[in-house]
Amino acid sequence: MISSYLLKGVRENSMKRVLKITVTLLHSRYWLVLMLLAVSFVGIFDHDLWTSDEPRVAEIGREFLDDDASLAVPTLGREPFLEKPPLYFWCVALSYKTFGGPSASAARIPSVFFGLGTLLFTYLLARKMYGRNSALWSCMVLALSTEYFTITHKSLVDISLVFFVTGTVYWLYLALTEKKDKKMIYYALCYLFATGAFFTKGFLGLALPALVFICSIAWTRQWSELKKARLWMGFLIVGAGISLWLSDLWKEGSWEYISTFLVHNNLQRFMPGTGYSGGHEKPFYYYMCVYWSAFAPWSVLTPAILLYICRKGFQEKQILFPVLWFLSGFLLLSLAETKRSIYIVPLLPPISILTGAWFSDLETRRAEGRLDRAGQWCIIGISVMCVVLFPVLAFKYDLYKSVTFIVFMPVILIGSIAPIHSFIRCRVIKLYGLPILLSMLYLSFVLVSYPYINKHKSMKPFCDTLGRLQAVKGKTIYAFCPDETTEAVIPFYTGNYVTPIWELEEMKAVGRERDALVLVVDKHENRPLYNSLSELFCNTIVSGQTGRRRMVLLSNFSTLNHEEEHYTSIFGNMNKGTN
Repeated sequence: MISSYLLKGVRENSMKRVLKITVTLLHSRYWLVLMLLAVSFVGIFDHDLWTSDEPRVAEIGREFLDDDASLAVPTLGREPFLEKPPLYFWCVALSYKTFGGPSASAARIPSVFFGLGTLLFTYLLARKMYGRNSALWSCMVLALSTEYFTITHKSLVDISLVFFVTGTVYWLYLALTEKKDKKMIYYALCYLFATGAFFTKGFLGLALPALVFICSIAWTRQWSELKKARLWMGFLIVGAGISLWLSDLWKEGSWEYISTFLVHNNLQRFMPGTGYSGGHEKPFYYYMCVYWSAFAPWSVLTPAILLYICRKGFQEKQILFPVLWFLSGFLLLSLAETKRSIYIVPLLPPISILTGAWFSDLETRRAEGRLDRAGQWCIIGISVMCVVLFPVLAFKYDLYKSVTFIVFMPVILIGSIAPIHSFIRCRVIKLYGLPILLSMLYLSFVLVSYPYINKHKSMKPFCDTLGRLQAVKGKTIYAFCPDETTEAVIPFYTGNYVTPIWELEEMKAVGRERDALVLVVDKHENRPLYNSLSELFCNTIVSGQTGRRRMVLLSNFSTLNHEEEHYTSIFGNMNKGTN
C-alpha cells in the first residue's frame, strides 16, 4: 500500500515536472528562434528549380562562373541580362562556389540568409519601438505571411531587396531618434545599405527608403534633420558605388548597356505610357487586391490594426514611422507601370511590426473592442480551417501515406487544442500558442506536398534525358522563339546553350541543313507553331511536359538510332499520362 502511494506520488511529480519544463520551453524565446529557423530552411533542399523565375536566376548566377564572364554584366544564354543589377546573382555564384557547384539547393541558400537577415532587422526595429515581446510577435507574423514565406524559399532577387530596404529603414530610424553624437554613424550605415538596395533592384531600392525619410521629415516638420543627415555623404557613398558599376557597363557595352538598364528597365518600367514591353502591366488598384493574399493569414486583422493605429494616434514615432513606411511604399508601387504580387513584400515588415504590437498589446489585457475580438476569432477560425483542410488535401492527392504526414498530423491535432482552449478561456492569443501551431502547419505542408508538386513543375527529367542523348552532344540546339525559362533551364541542367531563332524564314533555312536540332516550347498549346515546324523536322527525339509547358526536341535526321527511339517511346507514354 505504501509503495503504491509512493509510486503514485513519483508519477504525479514527474508529470508536473514535465509540464513545467514544457511550459518553460514554450515561453522561451529560444523555442521561437528554433521554429523560425525550421520554417526558414524547410523546403530548400528537396526539389528542383520551378518555373518561371527560379531557372533564370539560377542560370545567371551559374554563368558568372564561366571563364570569360564579366562580373559587371549578368548574362543569360551568354547574352547581357540588364533587368537588374548583379548583387543577388553574385551571391548565387558565391553559393555555388561554397556548396560544391551549381544546384537548385545552392541557388536558394542566399534567399534563406537574406530572409533571416530581414527577420533580424524587423526584430531589432520592433524591439526599439515597442519592446521584446512585440518584436517576437513581429518576426513570427512576417515569417508566416504567405508571400514572404514564398520568396524566402525560392531563388528570387526580391528577397535581397527586402533585406536591404529593411536594413536601410532600421538605420534611418536610429538616426532620426538617437542623440547627435551617433547620428553620423547611423546615417553612414543607412547609405551603405541603400547602396546595397540599388544593387539588388535598381533605383526602386533607393526610392523606397528615400520616401520614408522625406515623408517623416515633412510630417514632423523637422527640417533641420536634412542638415544633420549629411546628404552630401549619402550622394558620395551611393553615387560612388553606382558610378563604378555604370563605368564597367560602359566599358563592356558602351551606351547601349547603360540605356538598356537606366531607360528600359528603370524609367520605362515605372513610368506609364513610356512603351515598356516587358509585361506585368496592371491597373493602379492592383495591390489593393493583392495585399490580402500576400499578407495572409494576418491580413484579416487589417481593420483591427487600423483601429489600433487610430487609438494610439500619430504623435508617437513608433506608430507614425511604420505607417509612413507602408503607405509611401504602397503609393509608389501602385504608380509603377509593372506590378507583381512579390513586389509588395518590402512593405510587409512595417505592417508586421504594427500587427506584432497589436498582438503584444492584447496579451496584457482582455480584448474589449468588437474589432479586436472579431480579428482574433478570424485568426483562430483560419487556423482551425487549415488544420481540417490539410488532411483533406492529403487524402485527395494520396499524400497521407507519407511518413511526414503520419508523424506531423497527430502533433498538429494535439497542438491545436492548446491555443484554441487558451483563447476561449482567456480571450487572448498567446505567443507560444498559435504561431507554433501555424509553424507546424507550414512545415508539414511543405514536407508533404513539395515532392508531389515537384513532379508537376520540374523540368529536370526532360533535361537529364536530353543531356544523355549521344545524338545531341556536340551539336547546336536551336530554339524557336524561346522564353527566358527555356534559355536558362537547358544550359543549367545540361551544360548546352540553346541558339534562339526569332524568324520563321530563318528557321526554315535551318531545316534545310542536315541533322539539325530544334527545341520547341509549346507553352499555351499553340498547335499551328508545332505543326509548321514538324513538317521540316519530322522526327521527335524527346519530349516532356511540365504543367502547361510542353518541350519537344525535333530533328530532320533521316533515321533514328535505337537510343532515340527508346527515349521517344518513354516520353511519348509519359506525355499521354500527363495529359
